[in-house]
Amino acid sequence: MLCKCFAFTLGLITYLLYTCNADRIKDTMYINIQGSVACYRRMNSTHQIGCSSEWGGSLGIIHYVNQFSDLSFILNNGSAGKYIPILPTSLLTASIMTTLISYKHVVSGVILHPNNEKLKHFSHENKCPNERFSAGSAQCPVKGWNPLGTDLLYQDIPFPMFYLEDENKINIIKDCFQKFNNFSYSTQADRSLCSLELNFFMQGSTNTPTCQRRSNIITNLNPVKLCDPLGDSNVWGSLFPLVEELKNGSKPINYSKYIVIAARLDTTSLFEKTAGAETPVTGLVTLLTVAKLLKQMLPVWNSNLKKNVLFILFNGETYDYIGSQRLLYDMERGQFPIDLPSGNDILPTIYPNNISLFIELSQLAMSNAIYAHHLENSDVVTNFLSLLNKYQPPNSTLHMVSNSLPPSSLHTFIRGNTSIQGLVLADHNNTYNNAFYNSIYDNASNIGYKYVNGSNVKADTIQGYVGQVALMVAKSVFEDVTGNQFNGNVVANLSLVDELFHCYLEDPNCKVHRAVQRGLHLPKTPLSLYVGVAVVDNFLTNLVSYTLAWFSGDMIGPSNPNCTNFNKNHIYRYFNMSLDMDHLDELRCFRATVNMTEAVSPAFIIEDYDWSSNKYSSWSESTWNDMKIRMFLKPSRFQEIITLTIGSITMIFSFVVVYWMKSKCHILFNYPIVEDPPADC
Repeated sequence: MLCKCFAFTLGLITYLLYTCNADRIKDTMYINIQGSVACYRRMNSTHQIGCSSEWGGSLGIIHYVNQFSDLSFILNNGSAGKYIPILPTSLLTASIMTTLISYKHVVSGVILHPNNEKLKHFSHENKCPNERFSAGSAQCPVKGWNPLGTDLLYQDIPFPMFYLEDENKINIIKDCFQKFNNFSYSTQADRSLCSLELNFFMQGSTNTPTCQRRSNIITNLNPVKLCDPLGDSNVWGSLFPLVEELKNGSKPINYSKYIVIAARLDTTSLFEKTAGAETPVTGLVTLLTVAKLLKQMLPVWNSNLKKNVLFILFNGETYDYIGSQRLLYDMERGQFPIDLPSGNDILPTIYPNNISLFIELSQLAMSNAIYAHHLENSDVVTNFLSLLNKYQPPNSTLHMVSNSLPPSSLHTFIRGNTSIQGLVLADHNNTYNNAFYNSIYDNASNIGYKYVNGSNVKADTIQGYVGQVALMVAKSVFEDVTGNQFNGNVVANLSLVDELFHCYLEDPNCKVHRAVQRGLHLPKTPLSLYVGVAVVDNFLTNLVSYTLAWFSGDMIGPSNPNCTNFNKNHIYRYFNMSLDMDHLDELRCFRATVNMTEAVSPAFIIEDYDWSSNKYSSWSESTWNDMKIRMFLKPSRFQEIITLTIGSITMIFSFVVVYWMKSKCHILFNYPIVEDPPADC
């Protein structure tokens, strides 16, 4: 009978363990809100910008806002503690943020959401981006290049800010607000209120020199890094080889001059999310299309060609031209394309004076006009402008804009006192057309892009426009390099242009990326175009370098496992890639003069660098441990006091009882009398 009872009890306990969900009480108190992106802290040589929560999280009562007047209660009459307003992005203006910052004793955080609004503009960059590092003779227009910029991206915001795109999650927060908070505002302090905890504490602070110094202090065996330099890699490639093939090897081609075709590879945003459709994707796609066209026009190098073409994609240009500053720094020291002794027999050393012309492809969204900005009317620039005018697209007019230079990598080379002559091609004259510059809303709809997936691409689309601009540049460069007019029938492959936009704006698992990188399985969401920190690789940078190699490289034979092992040196890189987009499973071995160089500001590698010199970019990003949003029901002040009081009384009473029982234990408890053991005689 006893055994049956024991078996029954054991079975009951096992059943309860499997059917019951034993959660900790503290875990059942919170609802985790997933899918948000945060504003985080960055620093330069003088100050800090961005946001941070308090250590352990910033707590606040939810206040759902539809219009600015809805904020009046919490700003002027809020009596229940600090608040976290839930704002539509249309209210993220300079004036409203200034008001919220001035009420930081009332506001402990902000959550923003799109609210299905059709915004006319949304840019929190400066009106004159990167102005501190502009060439001295290049003046920012009176209204600014980016006249709609609010400068919020560079403000030091004293509370955390999150962007929550999922309206279902916003509705969960809104429902809690309606149920517990949205009535009888004057009595809020007397009842339980729906609240949020925003946890995203930034460990770095003050400025980059201070943060670097604190990170280098060794106080234990496991020092804590508080910030990392912004940076990634520049991507570069050449149209022709940098060496001449000989029977017994190769020798560097040291006599070439170089035409640089450049674009930027990064953008930014107030939040940890980027889009970058007009900036930088239009310039990036145009550059890759030019590379493809020139490879078709000039497939083989010969010794009569005294010029080569360098394709360069600079990273980190948003933050004071990090990538171009580093590349110029390497060039000036004879360390480009790689740090080899001068006069070596492996690769030529390319110095700034080896560059004959610098062509930068900037913002190139749909426009009836193309603007060629340049500072000086030198013979080199004037001659190339005449070529551009000769090959300009039929539906667009080319305008030469002298004594003008919008924010661009060319500023770095002019500021560096080099003799480089250059121009910038853009869709704007003296102010940006892009109303969403450096923001989360510079997306596909901003440039009118629609993916047609191999169908006939119309000429009056962004794909057709970029194809025409790329063809104009390619024909002009062809004539500059060869001295002859291009009379062929090569045209831009608009299906390829369409696919490139799809890769960068919609789905990184696109045909182009699957062609250059086998076995690709990425989330169907655009890869970040933020430069990031130097200690973390950006996979998009690698994909761009593979794509440039696919477009500008040579097919040397069938694919094989040894393809990537051929002649491992600094001259060529080898890749197993698809034959084309329509034959993804047919692999070939490609050889290309494409590589990457470090895009980290020289300020972080120069020993005892003078941070006050303003010579190089000094941006760094704070480190953090965790990011989360939790919703919970905050008890009223009276309930908190009662709970604390009862808990304190119970604790004191427990101490008294335990002390009394211990002092009277000889009376309260009967101890058995233990007789002494017999002596061992």
